[in-house]
Amino acid sequence: MKTITSVELAKLAGVSQSTVSRCLNDSPLVSEETKARVKKLAEEYSFQFNTNARGLKTNRTGLIGYVFSEDFTGFANHYIQSDIYYRIRMHLAKEGLDLVPVFDDRKFGERFAIEKSISNRRFDALIFNRPQVSERVQNLLVETKIPYIFIYDTNESSDVPFMIAPSHTLIGSLVGRAFCEAGYTRFVELTGPSDRIDVIHKHTGFTQVLHQYGHGLPDSHILCANYHLEEATAVTLAHRELFQPGTACFAQNDMMALGVLEGLRQCGISVPEDVAIIGSDNIPMGKWFRPNLTTVGIDYDSIIELTVRWILAMTEGRLPNSYRHVLSSKLIIRDTFCPE
Repeated sequence: MKTITSVELAKLAGVSQSTVSRCLNDSPLVSEETKARVKKLAEEYSFQFNTNARGLKTNRTGLIGYVFSEDFTGFANHYIQSDIYYRIRMHLAKEGLDLVPVFDDRKFGERFAIEKSISNRRFDALIFNRPQVSERVQNLLVETKIPYIFIYDTNESSDVPFMIAPSHTLIGSLVGRAFCEAGYTRFVELTGPSDRIDVIHKHTGFTQVLHQYGHGLPDSHILCANYHLEEATAVTLAHRELFQPGTACFAQNDMMALGVLEGLRQCGISVPEDVAIIGSDNIPMGKWFRPNLTTVGIDYDSIIELTVRWILAMTEGRLPNSYRHVLSSKLIIRDTFCPE
């Protein structure tokens, strides 16, 4: 029996050509009934879905590059970035696409690895888990016309056309309002790297709310722990005089919040009786420690879903002119902050 083309198979099944691809890659975006019908027809007509041939025809590689943040030091050290990457990768695999990690710490002559990948058109699209790229990378993206999107650790106030980000300003505001409404007047903030835009936005949102309630945050009460648990424990121990009874501590991510919790434990300071702590990210480890960590939950499911939708739209040639999503977050009250 003569085999049929994907166009013919799509016509027989009464679906689009892209739906045929999704059915044969067992995509969750297609109903089980449709997948079963398409697969049955493919078997009856000896249809072979050849991803290599598709790549030659469309000049696509089937590869999507995922660029981690500049301070990324390994999957074990960056839980959130690693989890987002893994979950997007699993979704794209069902669509016959490969998500490839890209790091720009290796140089090839005068070019970093990311620049080389763009120049060689290795990827069909790029996902940047960072606030921005260098002017050189930006120029390369314009020249090659490779689609790209910024997600998660990005600048919510930037004017890039393709972006999916939580509102880091809102995260800081939520924490500040929760502390002030609970009656706290003394505060400590632990920040990430000072040059990161998400750090700046969280701090801005936090301090703006404090000022609205008539409170201030002295510079001496702002401690940098670079988003690391161990550094947070160390700076807490080094500045234990700041954590007096009645203090509320905002740690800009959960790893630092857990570091503060450990430092206060070593100092014999009770949480939340003496000091309240709120983190941000809602990582699973926050529920492993005692007391359980109060945190701001980010909508990672939406970040992942929206990113996958953007990639699929790109592969089907139907990208919109703009795709910007700034997502809300919510306060998750557990044991380290009890407003009652």
